Amino acid sequence: MAIRISDRQAADLRLAAKVAAAAGAAFVLATLLSLPQGYWSVISALIVVQGSLGGTLVAAQERAVGTLVGAVVGGAAAFVHPHSLLTTSLTLVFVVAALSFAAAGRPTLKLAPVTAAILLVATANQPNQLAVAAERVLEVLLGCVVGIVATFLIFPNRLDRDLDREARSIAADLAALLRGAPTRRRDADAIHLLLGAQDAIRRKLAALEKTVADARREPGAKLLGEARASLARTLWRVRNDAVAVERALAAAPDVGRRIVGPSADALILAAADLLDALAARRDPAGLRAEVEAKRAALEDAVAHIREDGVSADIDVAAAVPTLGLVFALRNLTGNLGDLADRLGEAQDSAPVD
Repeated sequence: MAIRISDRQAADLRLAAKVAAAAGAAFVLATLLSLPQGYWSVISALIVVQGSLGGTLVAAQERAVGTLVGAVVGGAAAFVHPHSLLTTSLTLVFVVAALSFAAAGRPTLKLAPVTAAILLVATANQPNQLAVAAERVLEVLLGCVVGIVATFLIFPNRLDRDLDREARSIAADLAALLRGAPTRRRDADAIHLLLGAQDAIRRKLAALEKTVADARREPGAKLLGEARASLARTLWRVRNDAVAVERALAAAPDVGRRIVGPSADALILAAADLLDALAARRDPAGLRAEVEAKRAALEDAVAHIREDGVSADIDVAAAVPTLGLVFALRNLTGNLGDLADRLGEAQDSAPVD
């Protein structure tokens, strides 16, 4: 029986292969170069390897810069201060405090106090502090270089394809969220499930934004990252619109639901169908037209409220949430059109496996 794995599992397997290969290569090279503490090369390679080249470059930069600064400061402090329990303790406290202050808000320096502390403690009774600091820098830099090379050569990621896949997965989740909105119960269990689904979409959007940020850091992919940043922003707007629709449905009174409910429900389901089509890479033209038709029907229902004298039967407390639902659906349909355009651009440029 054939084993089927999801895209997420395939990505995890590729990352595992990169990490394993980088660790093995770092160990071999550190041994061949006779580095005294080659395990730092292995640790560095394990830390810097990420799923994308951009993420690996950022992690390597942070580790290399932090190690270099920490080694310089820690090595210099270890070399100049008198070696005794008291002076070493005071030097350790001062150096770590100074580097921690410098690293606040600066990710590239977050490893500096760690490296400096390790050097000060490890060389407390050794005469060759500067040599130890230099060796530590070489070991870490070797691991960083190995991690970058492994990310670049082993299962090189196709960032545009990954961004497109993540975005369409979010579109599918939004479709499921909207499809259940018209008939959703409002008891505690249903609300708990709804909040869980909304949180899951928010986490996926945060992961997509990280992928976009990685794209901006990759050599030659800055324009791609900028283009896909607009896709991420559009998905956020659609997600927020879906949440607003849920809240408006919960707040809309019975009289408001009787008047605009059928048209609103039809528009919500049409929006869900459009999102499903976008997630499956189907041509959205027909469904976009259907969404516009359902939106026009909703506008007609709202217009008839005044024309038919129905508004006299609705007080202000009932009218406000009803109009809030209409406003949320207007925003949703507009942003769905933008999303279809952005995903169309992504599909034109992304290869499909």
